[in-house]
Amino acid sequence: MDLLKSFLNLLSVRNNYKEGDIAEFQIDDTYSVPGVGTVISGTCMRGLIKTNDPLLMGPDSLGNFKPIVVKSIHRKRLPVKEVKAGQSSSFALKKIKRGEIRKGMVLVSPNSNPQGIWEFESEIRVLHHPTTISVKYQAMVHTGSIRQTASIITMSVQHMRTGDKAICRFRFIKNPEYIKEGARMVFREGRTKAVGNIIKVFPDAPAPYRGNKRDKMKPKYNARRRIKSMNDKSDTEPNLKTVPSTTSTTPSVESTGT
Repeated sequence: MDLLKSFLNLLSVRNNYKEGDIAEFQIDDTYSVPGVGTVISGTCMRGLIKTNDPLLMGPDSLGNFKPIVVKSIHRKRLPVKEVKAGQSSSFALKKIKRGEIRKGMVLVSPNSNPQGIWEFESEIRVLHHPTTISVKYQAMVHTGSIRQTASIITMSVQHMRTGDKAICRFRFIKNPEYIKEGARMVFREGRTKAVGNIIKVFPDAPAPYRGNKRDKMKPKYNARRRIKSMNDKSDTEPNLKTVPSTTSTTPSVESTGT
């Protein structure tokens, strides 16, 4: 075990963290601590974050970033005043609910001008797929702490099979994400596995139109109203059906005495 620990300590760092860059913190999980409030955990990817630093958190479902303030910082269960690039830690946030945060969001410096990304282009290689992959194929995209289903909207080839390589344009299904060029990604669904690198992002891609809730309720409301009016109309109208008479229609012949 000691030799294994020594070997792991000698390995070079895979990611190149930059302490002098603008702050960026990747959220891995969220908690609600009694007496403290909302707490997030994750890794500082770039820069330096200190207590009471103003940051932007996002993107939300609309691609917006919300200003927040770091109330306190804990690292390895001990309170600290700052966290550097490459270090994992937990932040207690001020005036924000746990339900507003999801895994995959980031905390970034206000000077970075962050944007939520709906569409991106990636060069992927299919490691395994039982049949063929084509346009409109959907699977789960993993990049960093982001986990979300994405759909292929364009491909450089017509079809892909096991071992094939192509440039594909993806679109997230539910929410925009904060992704950057050069990030590694995994594309999987069941037994399907593909890996690749993000080579281009499209910050100007429009958000999908999801309609208005009131518009969705109108057809149901009108249908119910129409059925009710038809029932009321049938109750007020007279019954035009003729009831068959039980008496005979032939005139009766009076008996006369002879």
